[in-house]
Amino acid sequence: MTRSRIQTEQRILNAVGSILLEQGYPAVGINAIARRAGCDKVLIYRYFGGFDELLLAFAETTTLWWEVDEILTETAAECAEIALPDFLQRLLDRYVTALESRPLALEIMAWEMSEQNNLTNTLARIRGERGMELVKRVRAFYHQPNIDIGGVLGVFGASVNYLVIRTRKQSQQYKVEEWWRLQQTISKLLQAYAD
Repeated sequence: MTRSRIQTEQRILNAVGSILLEQGYPAVGINAIARRAGCDKVLIYRYFGGFDELLLAFAETTTLWWEVDEILTETAAECAEIALPDFLQRLLDRYVTALESRPLALEIMAWEMSEQNNLTNTLARIRGERGMELVKRVRAFYHQPNIDIGGVLGVFGASVNYLVIRTRKQSQQYKVEEWWRLQQTISKLLQAYAD
């Protein structure tokens, strides 16, 4: 590939991200991307094959999702000193922080609620793989066969996803109130579940 093509491809990929972040998923389209990238839309088809293939390339070349080590920072020895409900609460708090620090991922997750495409499907697959790895590592630290750690994290993670997506454009005060309510509910349910 020529240097010019590589630069144009990168401008096109950057355009996808900037449109998503600034205007949301309804504004993402071939014409808008071409305008933002400063190129003819024919190049998008030539270089990527089409809209879905472009979204897939964007998903595969952009760091959109958290890493397991960002959510799970404790060692096995440290976990031995922390009750499982308290530990799961820590994980969920870090998960919220990780999501809120990725506004582009939140826009794509919101898009996923209304439409399936290569970008939303790829992000969902990555999210699922990372979630499974997180659960596997937590289970290695906490050998409690009577508690479905994956189920607990899945239910509460889905609640967090919904709340963070729904409040992504709301005032900070509104977010704080909503998150406080969810935290209190999660905490009480975790305690009750572990008893």
